[in-house]
Amino acid sequence: MSLKMMLSAMETTVGDKTAKLVLIKLADNANEKGECWPSYETIAKVCECSVKTAQRKVTLLEEKGFIEKTLRKGDKGNQSNLYKLFPSAMGRQNDQSGETECRKGGDNLTQRGGDNLSSAGGDNLTPESVSIEPVITESVIETIEREKIVSLESLNAFVSYRKKIKKPMTTHAVELLVAKLSGLRVDGHSPQELINEAIMNGWQSVHPKTNAQPNRTFQSHQERMREENMRVMSNWANKE
Repeated sequence: MSLKMMLSAMETTVGDKTAKLVLIKLADNANEKGECWPSYETIAKVCECSVKTAQRKVTLLEEKGFIEKTLRKGDKGNQSNLYKLFPSAMGRQNDQSGETECRKGGDNLTQRGGDNLSSAGGDNLTPESVSIEPVITESVIETIEREKIVSLESLNAFVSYRKKIKKPMTTHAVELLVAKLSGLRVDGHSPQELINEAIMNGWQSVHPKTNAQPNRTFQSHQERMREENMRVMSNWANKE
């Protein structure tokens, strides 16, 4: 552990609690050169998050210029990434405009959250390549990944599209949308198809189709009750 790296990480304002924990974890493993190579599984375990969340937070730290990630390959395939921490970039305060300027490897990087969403259709959008809209909370991400309701890329693209047409969604609105999609799935609809259709047609919400058949295949009583609860929330959301 490098004391210098740990102090820099502790003083850094990241703007994201989980990303701050990931930065501290990397600093804890770093040597005096600021180098470390923990696996995503190790980072996720220490930070008490999913592996996918750990990957997104590493990407966020890299985008902000706090770290640099280098892929390593060995005789048996890919090894854990090599991370290089930049204490000179750490410890800086993010300004209130949401724009972050930082230095990585001598280059100045300026980013605005959401500007790198090239299309509302979700093409080539991955959590590793774009900034997730702030109204999509970690609890929502965990829910859609656990329940396999809809892809994060499509949800993020839809929220970004709503913002671009001056109809931004709140955190509560996103939660209601996810609940609505879950309820529609019980009625036999494909949430992924519905949200893709909404994006392609420029709709402000998803609209069920008329030819869907109720989905009555449940793995357990608990799953059935969960789906029914989501259905009730969906009906309530439709009345909002």
